[in-house]
Amino acid sequence: MGEQTEQTGWTIDPAGLRAVLTDRRRVEAALPHAEPAQRLLLLGLLGQAQQGLTEGRRLLAEPAISADPWRLLLRMADLHCLQSDFAAAEQCHQQAWRHALGRERQAETLHSIGTRQFEQGDRDAAAASLQLALTLLSLFGDTPSRARTVAALARVRDGSPTDPAFDAVILAGGRGSRMGGGPAKPLRKLAGWPMLDHVLLACSAARRQIVVGPARIGIGAPLFCREQPAGSGPVAAISAGLAQVRQPVVLVLAADLPFIAGALGPLRALLAGGQALDAAALVDPSGRINHLAAAWRTAALYAALDRLGDPAGRPVRALYDSVEVAYLPDFDAYGADCDTPADLRQAESRIRQRSRGRLPAAQLAWPRLELHSPS
Repeated sequence: MGEQTEQTGWTIDPAGLRAVLTDRRRVEAALPHAEPAQRLLLLGLLGQAQQGLTEGRRLLAEPAISADPWRLLLRMADLHCLQSDFAAAEQCHQQAWRHALGRERQAETLHSIGTRQFEQGDRDAAAASLQLALTLLSLFGDTPSRARTVAALARVRDGSPTDPAFDAVILAGGRGSRMGGGPAKPLRKLAGWPMLDHVLLACSAARRQIVVGPARIGIGAPLFCREQPAGSGPVAAISAGLAQVRQPVVLVLAADLPFIAGALGPLRALLAGGQALDAAALVDPSGRINHLAAAWRTAALYAALDRLGDPAGRPVRALYDSVEVAYLPDFDAYGADCDTPADLRQAESRIRQRSRGRLPAAQLAWPRLELHSPS
């Protein structure tokens, strides 16, 4: 067929095509001898997802498989994803998690969940699942599984034309005087995790997570910096964090927003919506604007800081003067903060109600699943 053939805009390389055909023959040859979960994987590679699902359902009824169906359920989830049946894939993941005994199995399950969430278009949830998998795999050193998850998380962070790469600046310098003593507010435990770790996990899709506050161990690999002088206020902290930003869009968040994950995608989407906007911020049903639950164009934030002059002691709302801002209604209380012990208790109750001991829809109650903060 010649050196190359043009077909519907794609260039076909004969050498590459031969390799694909050879691989298919190898897959077909391996099929009769494969163990059950591997056989489902091979059927998926051959484009026979429905046959694989039929075999999987039959196998689940066999006593030898039903005693430990973990890997089979993961392969069935993969097959459902090939058919774009993400609800069925999620059910398989829920069942697989119950059999994910041990951190290696939990990490592999989370990787599979993250892949499904990314295919569904939920980039932030996918990144959080993959980051949790990496947190588990860090206990085992450098392994092929870890390298595979690192590569998957990098692909998620690369973004797309409609949701490009971004950075996040998290303000974590608050002393939390209204908490009544004890650790600084960002380090207060919520469902077993410091509040800062909840926000870091929510921002897992960010290329850089820049924490303005005292350095500590945190989930992922955040960068730490301090405002100068220390304690000179939130605008000074934003200025210090912005110096570390490398992407055209940056999230600006307080460290006491444990439910913020669900708002991050919609905030970025407002900036990508084609309007000439400089920033997007949450506003609650009472009309209160949360200036530290926002997405900014990086250049616009630099310009706002330049107009403001000396940032020491200035209120964050002053940055929003003379900029084009979109306000996202926060009907789901994604921007609910935790300023007092009563706020923490309410947040604990909200997490428990949403978790119910199962794989949670939000990345919040992971300690119930035997995953503990790296702090």
